[in-house]
Amino acid sequence: MSMTVTELPHKEQALFRSALLYEASQYKKGLKVSEQILKKFPDHGETLSVKGMFLAHLERKEEGYELMERGLKINPQSSISWHVYGLVCRSDKKYVQAIKCYEEALKADSENMHILREVASLYVQMRQYSKAVECREKLTAMNPFFPSFWLGLATAHHMNGRYDLAIKVISAHELGNNQPPLDKYMISELSLYKNWLIELNGDYQQALEHLKEIRPQIVDITGWKEKKARLLLKADRKEAAATAFQDLLERNSENDDYITGYMECNGLDMKCDEDQDAVLEVIGTLQQQFPSSNRLRFLPLMYSTGDNFVVAAESLAKYALRKGIPSLFSSVRVLYADKAKGAALGTLIESCATQIRDTKRFSDSTDDEPASVLLWCNYYLAQHYDYYGDHERALTLIEEAIRSSPKTIEPYMIKARILKHAGDFRGARDTMDYARQQDVGDRYLTTKFIKYMLRVDEVDEAEKTYLLFVNEDAPHKIQEIVNMQATWYMNERGHAYRRMGDIGRALKHYHQAISVFDTYQDDQYDFHQYSVRKVTLRSYIDILEWEATVYENPAYQTAARAAAECYLELADRKASCNTFVPIEIEKDDKPLTRNGSAQQGQQNLAAGVGETKVYDVEKDPNGTKFVESDNLAEALKLAEHLESVAASNPDTHVLAFEVHLRMQKYFLVLKAINALKVIDATHPALPSMVVRLSQALDTDESFAAALKVPLRAQLAKSFGAVDITTGTAESIDSVLAAAKSMLAMGNGDQAAALLVQTPEAKYAEGRTLLKLLEAKRLLAKSGADESTQAAFGATAKTVFPLATCF
Repeated sequence: MSMTVTELPHKEQALFRSALLYEASQYKKGLKVSEQILKKFPDHGETLSVKGMFLAHLERKEEGYELMERGLKINPQSSISWHVYGLVCRSDKKYVQAIKCYEEALKADSENMHILREVASLYVQMRQYSKAVECREKLTAMNPFFPSFWLGLATAHHMNGRYDLAIKVISAHELGNNQPPLDKYMISELSLYKNWLIELNGDYQQALEHLKEIRPQIVDITGWKEKKARLLLKADRKEAAATAFQDLLERNSENDDYITGYMECNGLDMKCDEDQDAVLEVIGTLQQQFPSSNRLRFLPLMYSTGDNFVVAAESLAKYALRKGIPSLFSSVRVLYADKAKGAALGTLIESCATQIRDTKRFSDSTDDEPASVLLWCNYYLAQHYDYYGDHERALTLIEEAIRSSPKTIEPYMIKARILKHAGDFRGARDTMDYARQQDVGDRYLTTKFIKYMLRVDEVDEAEKTYLLFVNEDAPHKIQEIVNMQATWYMNERGHAYRRMGDIGRALKHYHQAISVFDTYQDDQYDFHQYSVRKVTLRSYIDILEWEATVYENPAYQTAARAAAECYLELADRKASCNTFVPIEIEKDDKPLTRNGSAQQGQQNLAAGVGETKVYDVEKDPNGTKFVESDNLAEALKLAEHLESVAASNPDTHVLAFEVHLRMQKYFLVLKAINALKVIDATHPALPSMVVRLSQALDTDESFAAALKVPLRAQLAKSFGAVDITTGTAESIDSVLAAAKSMLAMGNGDQAAALLVQTPEAKYAEGRTLLKLLEAKRLLAKSGADESTQAAFGATAKTVFPLATCF
């Protein structure tokens, strides 16, 4: 028979309650107390559960879970046992399991405020807003004057799409006897949040009236004015809205939203071609009012064409050249999507450079220009020619810029970029190093240098340089690098190890990048209570909406795809009896302690002093656990997650195809093919994907013949007769896709025959350095002989004569 806490003797009851107080941090003391109780009552379910919780927090998770499950078997109706089990599941990010535990706990103790608050946060974490509403309604009924409860209820209604109910909740409680009372900043935020809800509910006139009422309470004046301008526009009071946006532009004339809003007040759509003349006229008027606005100086270039474009571009260019603004090309690069505008900009700056060389002044000026103007003309033109792939001309111009001002850092950075684009990665790295040495305190320069080092596979040197960003007194400097969450560094390092053939370490770094986004997702949990307590409700809603898109970040998708591809490579190697063995690299440094810097830590360990802590980064330095995992299962997890968060990216479905094909899940393979076709019916990988599925159906005798019939029928209906070489006569992307499939099908000679042609002139359109490097990698993988690979390199050198990578 199970025994509850109240059935324990008085002394043990007191010990049990004292053990619960240690939940926050003193796990060892709590463990001792629970063991003391269990000596007398070894089958006390709640104490077993509490002990299991302490063990789980002391890195003895398996033992801890066993004890908690045993405690629940003894007393399955115990609210405490379910609660502590839920706490551990929540701590381990097992949110679904934690919710189930809390729901069981509430069956035994339905009015436990702590459990209700925690499960309400978990409902929001898992986007179960209907349940969050129910839970927070209970909390509000239990204590209607506690602001966190009714504010939490309002935000739950908001996220559930019931703006009207959220407004009612705030209206009913905002003037109540709040404990603790709200300060002026909280009142300001709450007022603006309520106004936002009224706006979202579609009652713009009421929102305007409410906005006027709350003006004396508002601390965020800019936010209030932005709301006013937007609401006036939505209420179709365009004249008043124009005045409001004019007021905002006087505060900040660089803000695109203000400019766009002002245009809409004038009945103009900046994206509509028919309105462009009127838009230019309004922009001209605004330029007269705000002559110092760089944004208004640039906008005419977006909407003008022909001679009008040249006039506007000349005005902007001369201003930037005289001011010595290095970012001029970056600012106008978006215009290069229009070939005519890109050519006009190049011609304009060439003309400016010629005028300065010949007369030291512009044609419309009577005064000599500073010598630096020619420097910035050459600086711009070097980037211009680099954009169009004329790297030799670009290098000539940037060298001229460097000679005219050897101490200016920016030209060296552009030279490094040009060399990188030209294929001279080592020269690019050395040039960027020289630029960094001119200002070793510049973090941007150091960051760029680290990237360039990683691209020539100098991973150890890059790490040493990255340590410049780490505090001298960091307890473990390598772990500190991981904690900085620099996904660009993790991905670039992963790419470097992958090029070096060290798949284990590559996977380790890709997973570090992936874990950063998992951390973003998990960290929102703390805000579910913090934000409503601090009444930062508008920012809180923004966080929730942003978290819904966090995995759409390109850095995450890059890491996830690369990791999945590594797993596929490992699986392929195992299938061909060429299993990858993790590469051991000798480490000079010893484990670090918490006492001071790395060097101090080594000294302390040598002397037997200090407490040693094994950091996460030390646990698997070679990535062995990733290599020895179920590779296809891990690849499948990544592919499925990408399908859920990045379904619009064609690469997602190409990856899903590769994973499902190896797992012989042919209906899912067909699903991936169809999904890719919907996104891009001309995708170069489609023909080879169809051919590979057809071949798999022909050769796989373990797959039921009856199931092959509908698959073949669907392929025939959707694609008809397909040749794997479709498109390879004119598209380098099709060549690469076909070659990859040929290699997968064991046709290395056919792949090599296609790949050796990629440097030829017929593939000039769409051909890039990276694509030729990919062709080089695939050619080596095809088993082509050295002479064939050398011939490919020689031909590629004619396309990129400065390249050292062929």
